[in-house]
Amino acid sequence: MVNRDELLSELQSWVKTNDGRSLIIQFVEQHGKYNVNLGEGSEISVGDTLHQLETDLLAEIRDLLLRSQLPSPSLEINWQEVSRRLLEERLQITTNPMTSGEDIAYQVEQVFVPLGLVERKKMPRRKQDVSPEQGSELYQEGRKKERLRRDSELVEEVEVTQQFEHEEFLKQVLQQGESPKSQGKRIAIIGEPGAGKTTLLQQIAQWISTQFPESIVIWISLADLQGNTLETYLEKRWLRRVIREAGEAEVSATDKQHFAAQFKQGRAWLLLDGLDEMQFAGNSLSEIQRQIQEGGWLQQARLILTCRLNLWDGNRNSLTNFDTYRSLDFSYPEQVEQFIEKWFAPREKGDLGQVLCAALKEAGRERIRDLVKNPLRLTLLCFNWYLKQGQFPQTQAELYQRFVDRIYEWKQEQFPTTHMQRECLNQALAELSRQAIDDADDRQQSRFRLHQNFVFNYLNRPLPEGKETLLDLALKIGWLNQVGVDADDPEQKVYAFYHPTFEEYFAALSINDGQFFLNHIPKNPMAREASYRIFEQQWG
Repeated sequence: MVNRDELLSELQSWVKTNDGRSLIIQFVEQHGKYNVNLGEGSEISVGDTLHQLETDLLAEIRDLLLRSQLPSPSLEINWQEVSRRLLEERLQITTNPMTSGEDIAYQVEQVFVPLGLVERKKMPRRKQDVSPEQGSELYQEGRKKERLRRDSELVEEVEVTQQFEHEEFLKQVLQQGESPKSQGKRIAIIGEPGAGKTTLLQQIAQWISTQFPESIVIWISLADLQGNTLETYLEKRWLRRVIREAGEAEVSATDKQHFAAQFKQGRAWLLLDGLDEMQFAGNSLSEIQRQIQEGGWLQQARLILTCRLNLWDGNRNSLTNFDTYRSLDFSYPEQVEQFIEKWFAPREKGDLGQVLCAALKEAGRERIRDLVKNPLRLTLLCFNWYLKQGQFPQTQAELYQRFVDRIYEWKQEQFPTTHMQRECLNQALAELSRQAIDDADDRQQSRFRLHQNFVFNYLNRPLPEGKETLLDLALKIGWLNQVGVDADDPEQKVYAFYHPTFEEYFAALSINDGQFFLNHIPKNPMAREASYRIFEQQWG
């Protein structure tokens, strides 16, 4: 005798599979002696046995099955839980590969110091110079509209902006949707290399997961696309991993439907990290915009992306519907010292961190204090201090050389370079730096704000063993960054070194002997060959 409950359970399980309709039809055909009643929906009942199932009845059952919209989820997936689990893998700070050789690795919450953000409305127009002791100001943007003048000359015009502390940004922009263009649904976070964009995005991801329990937070490092579209990556890689971890071999059509439903219900947040690292031959900003527009359900996701200044400001920007926010530097001494304390605490070297804080306060450390307002450069300083057990290198040049080597190492995975390419780029940067400092007065512009035409003279040359130019590589590594456009000629881009101290360091590399600074000719001190740079302010 047939066990009715067992048969009912078997039929119901078949209905939930991807090809449930065909399986049930096959079952009815093979077991025609049963009277199977199938209604609209997912309900199935098994009645009395029959000796033979009429052909017409079989056809009717088949037609009913084909017409019915039977839900067929192959898996019961808790999308929120699985997205949080996958997100956890992305919460290590990006400098870990540099320090892992010393068994130093951090989760983001261990060293996170909240960074402020400033709303960016348009690219700054630059005419103002800075001192090396305040070189980080080259990358900062004003809070209110001002026409800054010096000796009746327009120096700089700063667009109206709003500055946010970390918690203010989370609540006002992301939670309350108070952003002028997208109401918090399209956000771009931009900044120079090592400005903490990825770390900030990681912290935002954790906050979203906590604040919006129904959210599905999906992290995508855009370098991982490798030529694929966002939609393809989500279906072929992210969703496929979810399904396989749940025990299924392949993603079914129903799995895709249920995944897309999360977007349609407004639950999905896509966190797109590193637009500048996206491998695309054309304009990455235009390509991302095209994918979003053509992606169907992708348009219904909330998007937060990070991007380097060079790409955001240097190309035709198609992401005009994104609200743009520029990450701010650490404040000194409050946030710099807070980071130092956090960095050394897990190593049980708190006293070493305190000694570093005290060393930074010493006279003559002004440039280093300004240099390490950038999170990456501060991390490099902490790491070097840790390796040297509480000592600066004997010379500042040695310290900056270590910074240079570490930064190349940090970028090696995204932008691989050979030894020859590094040497060639360093030499070109040295020539550029020396000339920028040496003839700043002749060019009647600052030594640290470098016009595009001037930069092209030294870096618009082919890169050895590569298809790009020296300038392309300098921008990718971050030695140069676009900081705005010229106040008098907006078509002219303005670049600056990662920090003015690096410009001075590279310039020093090109000077072989002291005669460059003092070449006195006693009988003809005004001769063209004579030089007295030692007395000139820019070389002081």
